[in-house]
Amino acid sequence: MTIVLTGGSGFIGTTLSKRLLAQGHTVVVIALTPPSFTHQNLFFIQSDVATQPLPYNVLEHTDAIINLIGAPINVKWTDQNKKAIHDSRIKSTASIVAAIAAAKSRPTVFISASASGFYGNTGEVITDEQSPNGTGFLAGVVMDWEAEARKATEFGVRVVCIRTSPVIGHGGLMAVIKKSASWGILPRLKKEDFWFSWISEMDIVNAYLFALETNTLQGVVNASAPEPVLYSTFLQSLKTIWNHRIVITIPKWLGKKLFKDGYIEMTNDSRVVPKRLVDKGFDFIYPTIESAIAAYEEK
Repeated sequence: MTIVLTGGSGFIGTTLSKRLLAQGHTVVVIALTPPSFTHQNLFFIQSDVATQPLPYNVLEHTDAIINLIGAPINVKWTDQNKKAIHDSRIKSTASIVAAIAAAKSRPTVFISASASGFYGNTGEVITDEQSPNGTGFLAGVVMDWEAEARKATEFGVRVVCIRTSPVIGHGGLMAVIKKSASWGILPRLKKEDFWFSWISEMDIVNAYLFALETNTLQGVVNASAPEPVLYSTFLQSLKTIWNHRIVITIPKWLGKKLFKDGYIEMTNDSRVVPKRLVDKGFDFIYPTIESAIAAYEEK
């Protein structure tokens, strides 16, 4: 197949591109920065999909499009950053849907990144795809994001929205934690414990491949490991594998100074489970937090 990958230069996009190429597909990455590797079937177009139309009628005679564009959320939630978090996702998705509408020979599937932040603060409740939306900034962003992606169904395209939990891999949350760990410190985000949903880098990439290859899968899909854990369990696993770093609780005043409103939402209880993936027969390579962290360390 020929697959367009918008925002494909990040750590998830890089791993996904390599897997697609290894399977014999052609990959066209559209991003601000080029991929970190080369391949005879890998092509790059520099473009900001969130601010301009997709270039060169790129979706003509394309089999699939996967959108991974989204400004990072682990930043200080100023008004400017919140606008970037929202607009990078919704506007890039709108550009893709517009290109799908304009194409004469359209892709058959559109796979859109999404986020488990849709559910908000779930407390002790185990949450699957039938659970209602939560409240808060991230929940609102995800609702707008998925609503935009669903518009592609009007043109006969199968749409899958991958509600991703924090990824145990070589970027995102783990990059931040790894930096503090290099100083011998693991950050406990608040005094109170909370539920933490997560997924390994290998399994999130496999989830995208599964969505691409499973023609009967459409709508929303929770991309989270089958065993959410308490954040204290996550830190204990890191301590064990990373030679007992010291755990320091971030004071609430400091958390709010660093992240503003994001501090509250990043420490919401999240017990998200991947019911639809499991029901469709998806196999997790790293179903436990210990196995995911160990695999991350081996790479």
